[in-house]
Formats: sequence, C-alpha cells, structure tokens
Amino acid sequence: MGVSARQPKVGVIGAGAGGIAMGIQLAGGGYDFTIFDRADGFGGTWRHNTFPGAACDVPSHLYSYSFALNPRWSKTYANQPEILAYLERVAADHGLGAHLRPNTAITTLRWSDSRRCWTLSTDDGGQHDFDAVVSAVGMLDMPNIPDIPGAQRFRGRRFHSARWDHSKSTAGERVASIGTGASAVQYVPAIAQQTAQLTVFQRTPIWIAPRFDFPFTPEQHEEFERDPAAAQKLRDEAFDAYESSSFDVDATQTREATELARSYLMRKVADPELRAKLTPDYPVGCKRPLMSREWYPTFALPHVRLETTAIAELTERGVRTVDGVEHRVDTIIYGTGFKAADYLSSIDVYGTGGRHLRDDWSNGAEAYLGTLVAGYPNFFMLYGPNTNGVNSIIYIHEAQTTFIRHILDVMGSRGARTIEVTAAAQRRYSGEIQAAMAGKVWLANCNNYFRHPSGKVVTQLPYSGRTFFERTRALIPNDYTLR
Repeated sequence: MGVSARQPKVGVIGAGAGGIAMGIQLAGGGYDFTIFDRADGFGGTWRHNTFPGAACDVPSHLYSYSFALNPRWSKTYANQPEILAYLERVAADHGLGAHLRPNTAITTLRWSDSRRCWTLSTDDGGQHDFDAVVSAVGMLDMPNIPDIPGAQRFRGRRFHSARWDHSKSTAGERVASIGTGASAVQYVPAIAQQTAQLTVFQRTPIWIAPRFDFPFTPEQHEEFERDPAAAQKLRDEAFDAYESSSFDVDATQTREATELARSYLMRKVADPELRAKLTPDYPVGCKRPLMSREWYPTFALPHVRLETTAIAELTERGVRTVDGVEHRVDTIIYGTGFKAADYLSSIDVYGTGGRHLRDDWSNGAEAYLGTLVAGYPNFFMLYGPNTNGVNSIIYIHEAQTTFIRHILDVMGSRGARTIEVTAAAQRRYSGEIQAAMAGKVWLANCNNYFRHPSGKVVTQLPYSGRTFFERTRALIPNDYTLR
C-alpha cells in the first residue's frame, strides 16, 4: 500500500521492548517519529530493574523479537544484563538511536480539537506536537511503594527493588524485605547469603514451581548460528506451551499445577510451621505464577526469617509489627511490585473536548484490542489493558505494532487526519473481554495486580496470544471513524 505525503508524524513514549518494536515498524514505513524516554537509553523495565538476580520468567528464545532471534542466549531464562544488551543491540541495528530523546519524561498529553494534533509536555517544560502518539510505557513502570506509617522516621536506607541502590552493598547488613512477589523471589535468594540478618515480611504466600534453567553449550550456540531452524524449534516449543495454557479455575492444568507446586513445597520445606506459613489458599495462577529453585532453601539459612505478622509502622531503627515487636534493620527493600492496574498513571492524558483519561478509566482501564480508546483520536497503546499474561509480551508487542503501523498506513493512503475507535466498538469489545473472565483463575480467592479496585480484571487477556494476533490483522470498518 503506497503512503501519501500526508503521513502522520508520530511520538512514541517509552524506549523499552514495545517502543523499540514500534520504532522499527515506523522506520520501515519511512515515518517521521521521535521516541521519548525518561532513562538515558533503550531497555525500559530491563534498564530500570537492576536488582541482584533479576531475570526473565519467559524462556530467552521466546522473549525476543521474531525478526531478531539471538542464537547466543546464555541459558534458558536470561538475566537482566543480557536482556538489556539484546534490546540495545536490536535498537542499534535498526538505527533507532537517531530517533531517541533520552532523559525526557512526558508528563502531559493533550489533544487539540482545532489543530487535530497531540501536544506532549515534558518534565523540563518542553512541548512537542505530533499527529499521532503511541504510549509504550508498559504496565510495570510505576513502582508501588506502600504507605507505611512512620516511613520518614526510619534512619536507614529505603528503596524499591525497581530502583535498587547500588551505592552500598547489603552484605553484612540487617535487611528487611517487604513483599514476596516476582522481584523478591529473585533478589531475596541473591542477597541472602551475604546479609548479617534478613527478615522477609510476607502478607500473602505465593506458589513456586521449580525453575528448569540450563546453560546453552558452545556446541548449541554454534548450531543455532549455523541452523536458525534449531533455535526456531526451541522458540516454537515454548510458544506452543504458552498457547495451550488454560486459565480456568476448574481446568485440569490449574489443578495439576497447584498440586505440583504443593508437592514441591512439601519436598523443599521440612519445618511444618514454616511450610504452613508458605502455603497459599488459592490455586496456581490467581497471582502471577513464579519459578525458583532458591526461594525455599533460603529460609533454611539460620539468619533468614519469614515474618507473617502484619507491619504496623516503621520506626527510627526498623520495622514494628502489630504484635509490638521491633525488628531492627539497616536497610528496607520494597519488593512490592508495580501499579500495574493503573495504566498510564504517570501521564495526564486529555482527549476530545478536554476529557481526562483518568476519569474515563475510574472503574478500571479498557481499550479496544488493548490498543485504542474512544475519545482519544490517533492515540495508541502498547501493552495496554487486557494484553498481559498469555504469552511472551514481545509477541504481543509485535502484534500491536504491526496493527498500529497498518492503521497509520491506512490513514496516509486515504488522506485521513484522524482515526478513532467508536465508543460502541470499545463497549462491545470490553464487554466481551469481561464476560470471558468468568471462571478464570485471576478471579479466585486472592489479591493480585491484575484487578482494579472495582474488581474488574484490567491486565489479563482471556484468550490465547494467537487469537489476539489474528484479531489485530483486520480493520473492521464500522469500528472506526476516519476524518
């Protein structure tokens, strides 16, 4: 499809895996575009999350772009430095550095009905106009720091795992880790041996499955390089395993996964009291499924303690629990995850007639195909509402960026200034998504980051990744308004 001179100028917010994928699509179409990021380079969440032990829980060969397979992944599940290097390399290979505005945080996005363009305001007071905007800030950009009374009184160090303080080691320190989510499962075992004392504060126990993480041999690396089909085979096997997953509460797979996790816990934790504290009362999948071979053994170390009494406050010298006990520590680490259900919470977005996205989403974020929002013309999201959890997010990024590029090409070829999803189409799609949540494990008896306070599951996709990909292949004429 030829593109006319009316090609939209595009602003992309975020230089992580999604922003890179979008940049490659835009570069391929000859678009004028700029990628903004508050960090000093590409990588997104893999640039920010540098905590000890940080790794991906999707197999490396699947956690990569289909057009940029890496034959030299070191092991089944790559660690943060390797993933960051890969993303930086892909961005460099596609010449995206020339389009990057680093160290620039976007604070406000405002649509002008009269000028029919978006104005992006930056934290340094700058303003930039674009015909179209793609948000690639993702779900895991805003650390969730709990509001614990007395936090300002504490005289030691406090930091969130996503903003790890590397200025001083935790070796020899008395450390409190608050939270037991995906990040804590990785950094707690990584720092435990060297601490003088480590107290892990747990509100809700989590299910852990063993992580089968094997190094690739030099022979395998050579084979993957010589014969890309061998690497593709590994990727396809991982892809098919995700695609065949079921998220129904009463599915055989859910029951078997829960039993596997339970038997793993029984084998690894001998102390019945500790085991009871570590046993969840919900099925696997209600919270993000986690894998580790180090988590349970860490609690057998003499100086490591699991504390399940609720936290009352922070004191000058540590953490006081509701039973009155003061746990004296030098450093407090928040392993409390992200505000994943609060999409775009770091940016104020104003659409047609001055409408505010935060108000439109007061009952939980929703978007047509996780990508477009009614009332916000020429605005697109990557890793938007209900796109998470069913396959590698890189695969979803490729589906969405191909979709967005197709929409922009259609706008150009038809000489349209704006494209917008209709409110009716968005309502229909959101209704269908929420109806499909019935009986899903995410609504079982646990608190998770998948749900908005209203109870609506806003992050998860209740279909397979392939189904999502296929649905983004075609533009359904009556679902959009072109002007």
